[in-house]
Amino acid sequence: MAGIERALAVQAANGGRLGKILIDLGLCTEEAIQRAVSAQIGVEMVRLEEVVLDRTALGVVPRELMLKYEVIPLRLEDDVLVVATPDPFNLSALDDIRFATGRKLVVKSCTEADFTSYVANHIETQSLMQDILDGEELYEKAVENLEDAAAGFVSSSGDEEVSTDLEHAGEQPIITLCNFLLVESIHRGASDIHIEPYETYLRIRFRIDGTLQNLLTPPQRLHSAIVTRMKILAGMDIAQHREPEDGHIAIRYGGETCHYRVSTLPTLYGEKCVIRLLKKDEHLASIGTLGFEPGDLTRFQASLRRPQGIVLVTGPTGSGKTTTLHAGLSLINEAGTNIVTLEDPVEASIPGVNHVQINESAGLTFAAGLRSVLRQDPDIVFVGEIRDGEVADIAVKAALTGHLVLSTLHTNSASESLLRLADLGVAPYLIANALSMIVAQRLMRKVCDDCATTYVATPEEIAEFELTDEELATARLRTGRGCERCYNTGYRGRTAVYEVLRVTNEMRTLIRQEVPPEALLQCAEADGMTLLYRGGITKVLRGETTFDEVRRRLTDAR
Repeated sequence: MAGIERALAVQAANGGRLGKILIDLGLCTEEAIQRAVSAQIGVEMVRLEEVVLDRTALGVVPRELMLKYEVIPLRLEDDVLVVATPDPFNLSALDDIRFATGRKLVVKSCTEADFTSYVANHIETQSLMQDILDGEELYEKAVENLEDAAAGFVSSSGDEEVSTDLEHAGEQPIITLCNFLLVESIHRGASDIHIEPYETYLRIRFRIDGTLQNLLTPPQRLHSAIVTRMKILAGMDIAQHREPEDGHIAIRYGGETCHYRVSTLPTLYGEKCVIRLLKKDEHLASIGTLGFEPGDLTRFQASLRRPQGIVLVTGPTGSGKTTTLHAGLSLINEAGTNIVTLEDPVEASIPGVNHVQINESAGLTFAAGLRSVLRQDPDIVFVGEIRDGEVADIAVKAALTGHLVLSTLHTNSASESLLRLADLGVAPYLIANALSMIVAQRLMRKVCDDCATTYVATPEEIAEFELTDEELATARLRTGRGCERCYNTGYRGRTAVYEVLRVTNEMRTLIRQEVPPEALLQCAEADGMTLLYRGGITKVLRGETTFDEVRRRLTDAR
């Protein structure tokens, strides 16, 4: 009752709907309020994300009316139109829809957030798609930041231009659409473009802050033309449809050359195309802005400045391992140091660092490359990934003979990396002598500052995340409502959460004794290591991210 009394007091002082006040105070979720309202008036509640898009129904209601009255047509059954709205009490709006369509209405309810998301992912994308194919206005927006005189695409080798006449190229809708996708991926900060064919539709999505977001649902008939155009730009074989292919696109945009790695894969309904954005001229992230806690950052920097040893960064694919190590390399990149990297692929170029691209078809594997690098008088060697026992053995021997070796490993936590190295055949005494530090990490989306709102932790969250009274007293929990800046996701940008395991003398003794993993973990925690899961909760309590992100990214690290 105390919560209701607080909400009523706020309503008496400031006005507003009681349901919204309860949500703002963190006393109830929007879905719970909407479900209660729906039950009260006898209206079924639906989740729009689970509804299959019905183009016939969408065509019955003008887009302007959908947005004005917040009504989504779900399906058309003879002369009955089924619609969903977050405000089923708005009878005048429903009457206008009924009059405009000339059909009877069956009304269902949905949440405001669900409506906003559906409009962004479906209604607006359909309008966007039509603008791209029918007009020049959006095309001009897409390329407004391309260099005027030398704008265009460059060949996969980067030596000569493929096309600089974008004005002429824009006359063709498919070329316009592909140009738009490449430039818009930069504008939105996407890491990947996914072009995915299905039986009855085509879907184009961007991966932004690690999460795929719908951008367009073009007509399925455009699939072949879009993929063919991308293949032409990437220098790929447009006659090949039954085998995977790889290619490369480069465009000049905003004063720099932006590179894309293109990959196609045959699927049941045609070729799926994934295009990864690699901004090679982009400024590298500073190590101090990645998300390290102050104590962990000091330890990491100290390990990077050691003359020899192995520093490992671990985590699943897409967790930012390479970004962390590149930031570390930038920190220790000095005129008197010889740094050589072995990468597959080389995703960022650091001035003063010798980057080597792995090419297994030509015999340049990580193992062969590492042997050659060690004959090049290096001080620091960065191995993109320790994939097998041979590479692990060479890396360990390099560390023991006076080199600083940086590399990545695919494990879920720092302590698991010790077991992984043993599984690769490295003797425990070599692991103990060579290792300097292991850093495990994950990337978590940050709450959008432009639409963030504070709230109070629910009893369920307090129990699930074992929050103490001390933590709650200083907590500043935030969640994003969704806005134009974050494309209605409530998140914008990412931060890393780290687990830093320092290999101390005590830890080396335990590794040589081949003690159980639990003993290694206890030793690391006694030395001050914070587990990934608790590190994520700390960032939530500071308002940087949300409990949903902890559930999504760190459940396996608990």
